[in-house]
Amino acid sequence: MGKLTIVGLGPGGKEHLTLAIYEAMKNHTNIYLRTEQHPVVPYLKEMGILFHTFDGAYDRYETFEEVYQHIADTVLQEAKSKDVLYAVPGHPFVAENTVQLIIEGCKEHHIEREVYPAMSFVDAMFMALEVDPVDGFQLIDGLNLDVMKPDPNMNTVITQVYDSFIASDIKLKLMNYYDDEQEIYVVRAAGVPGLQKIAKIKLYELDRLGWVDYLTTVFIKRIENSEKKYYNMNNLVQIMERLRSTEGCPWDRKQTHESLKKYLIEESGEVLEAIDACDDSSIEEELGDVLLQVVFHSQIAKERGAFQIEDVIRGICKKLIFRHPHIFGDQNAYTEEDVAKIWEEQKKKEKEMKNN
Repeated sequence: MGKLTIVGLGPGGKEHLTLAIYEAMKNHTNIYLRTEQHPVVPYLKEMGILFHTFDGAYDRYETFEEVYQHIADTVLQEAKSKDVLYAVPGHPFVAENTVQLIIEGCKEHHIEREVYPAMSFVDAMFMALEVDPVDGFQLIDGLNLDVMKPDPNMNTVITQVYDSFIASDIKLKLMNYYDDEQEIYVVRAAGVPGLQKIAKIKLYELDRLGWVDYLTTVFIKRIENSEKKYYNMNNLVQIMERLRSTEGCPWDRKQTHESLKKYLIEESGEVLEAIDACDDSSIEEELGDVLLQVVFHSQIAKERGAFQIEDVIRGICKKLIFRHPHIFGDQNAYTEEDVAKIWEEQKKKEKEMKNN
């Protein structure tokens, strides 16, 4: 059984390559790089460091998931019989899926491992922009924006902006959360002398830059409520908290569950009227009024320690998942009758669980 050493190559400049990592690479003869597309690679060659790369795998497989699995399988197989060093851009534990797969494989196959940290592209980006990350930020894979949804309330870092086609797709998806003219920062090769480039542009211009490549990242500063064009659930909750605060609105602060009952009935009735009228615009507006009632009641309950909006959301999510075992579990349902039967069975189980 060999030993696996995992190292980060830093954001790109040779000055970011630590002495410990350099010496580890000089002392290994079985070295694999996830990719040769990294500014520090020419320096490694100059120093006589020999290595294999997985760049060819990106052409052989159709998805990144297949590429990453192939890389992990290859590295693990090699490490079962000999010492191996695996090197990745940046920091091994920052946006490196292959490292996660390899670590899990090491645990499963009891392979000894050692990880050498390095400066990540995120560190280099914040340094280049002179931004303190203490306010918090979200790191999002630009290829996964359908799942990893940005929150305009937070500083946002978008990775994988590696060509104009991807930049265009990312731009369109971000426009669901930000104004077209939202100011963004596009950073290429952060911290790499001679290659670093920073542009402050409007969101709609993202795919018009001619120099976007595999070293490119997008940074978007968090937006204050008064500046937003698009809002999310968190914003609504924060607005209600403000309205109910001691500095808030006298009418909103005065309301109780009982005083709001008539408004919930009234707003629900207006939703039905809008549906009957087939008026999408009115349906949208009236559903917002009903949602306001849900948030209003949840805030009142939170103030007396009963429950809060997160509990309401968690409860309905758990209920939907539990009552759909044919979607989220291992049961099968092929007809509406099958679904109805499962639904009633799950409701019965819920009652039994509550009683116990």
